[in-house]
Amino acid sequence: MKFLVVLLSVITLKCLVNGQTLIATLPNLVGEISSIAVPAFADVHESSDSSLPYADRFTLYLSTFKPFQLKPDPVYYLRSPGKYLYDTTNWPLEVLASTALWPNNPDLLPKTVVPGYEGMIQTSGFLVPGKTKGQLQMYNMNAAVPAETEINIASGDIKDYSYHRVVWKDMDGDGDLDAVTARFHNTVEEQNFVWLENPGQAISGWNQHIIYNQGPDVHFRNIQLNSSGLPYDCFIAGELWNKRATIYCIPLGANNGWNDPQNIQMRVIDDTVGQTFDLLLEDFDNDGRIDFLLTSFDDRIGVKSGSVYIYEIPDDLFNGIWVRHIIADGFVPGGTNTMSPGTPQSFYPSAAYANEVLPDGRKHRKWILVSGDDDGKIYVLRPTTEAANDFTPYEKSILIDTNAQTAGKPAVGDFDGDGYTDFVAPGYSANKLYIFTYAIV
Repeated sequence: MKFLVVLLSVITLKCLVNGQTLIATLPNLVGEISSIAVPAFADVHESSDSSLPYADRFTLYLSTFKPFQLKPDPVYYLRSPGKYLYDTTNWPLEVLASTALWPNNPDLLPKTVVPGYEGMIQTSGFLVPGKTKGQLQMYNMNAAVPAETEINIASGDIKDYSYHRVVWKDMDGDGDLDAVTARFHNTVEEQNFVWLENPGQAISGWNQHIIYNQGPDVHFRNIQLNSSGLPYDCFIAGELWNKRATIYCIPLGANNGWNDPQNIQMRVIDDTVGQTFDLLLEDFDNDGRIDFLLTSFDDRIGVKSGSVYIYEIPDDLFNGIWVRHIIADGFVPGGTNTMSPGTPQSFYPSAAYANEVLPDGRKHRKWILVSGDDDGKIYVLRPTTEAANDFTPYEKSILIDTNAQTAGKPAVGDFDGDGYTDFVAPGYSANKLYIFTYAIV
């Protein structure tokens, strides 16, 4: 009887009953792949061609890097990853290119950016000597040989810059999408928030425009928000080297838009949480208002611990209080010059769970997948309440402990169309890919 009570307690901890739905907090481990060394950033992009069979619409990208190897690092891809989800002994990953130093996130390149191109833009570069010259390399994945379509739109750089993210946005009102990015040179020496002007064709060396100097350096998001009843176009950033979270806005419709520095209103949201890293902008409690989620590492001596925060965005962006909540903490990296946690991603475990309507007419809150980065783990953060305006700490569960220094950024999605969410989780230092699914296996 005592064993039964303990067993039921464990099940209660890991599962939650909602009507007839029973959802486990953690997905099932399908298998491991050890054929790729130092897998770092994974992402899956969907083709705009809806006529393709479901699984064939997706391509998995995987960047790798070796800090002390003074040569370019390979980037891999796998078409139709859902077809190989349960065959972890036979993943036909192909080398897309080996022309970047320290490749970072493989970001989406939509079909609408330049004629003839759809696929991926590879960011790269970091502060390690020999790996500081980053690029923004576009690849057309519809080509017979995607590697032959490589174009570096940042080839006009006059210094070595490191890039981690590209957001596509029409910055000059000419109707096409420009590349917005953040970068740094020599860490504290120079940070630039910039946009690269789309020339309307797939050519290298796009014209560069500075939005803000000594500002965003790694991760940021774009969003339209109201402040005191007026509409603004805003970027919210986690500034790693400045150790602050910030917001930059212009009034919607302002003359010359982001090209006129006088249009830009900037505010420091929080400069007390250490090395701010990545962020999400979503309505996490389903109250009809967008919230700001931030991962950050408090690097003060005697602390050395990371947290995941959610901020409530005030009605007055520039004078109101950004109420901060800790939804998970205790992320402790190993070694020196390290940090934790890393990239957060929101998800639902299944399509049925995403669509289920609660008794009050609202939907379930999303869960958070977060890389522990230099603590070597990857986590699932699950809300402990469905209530609006309640940011009680989330249940923090270890998805995988790689038993090594650093974990990478997972790819998330329903790759095979069975209605269940799948993960491809890189174990960077462990030299492994871990494949998970919420489907019953």
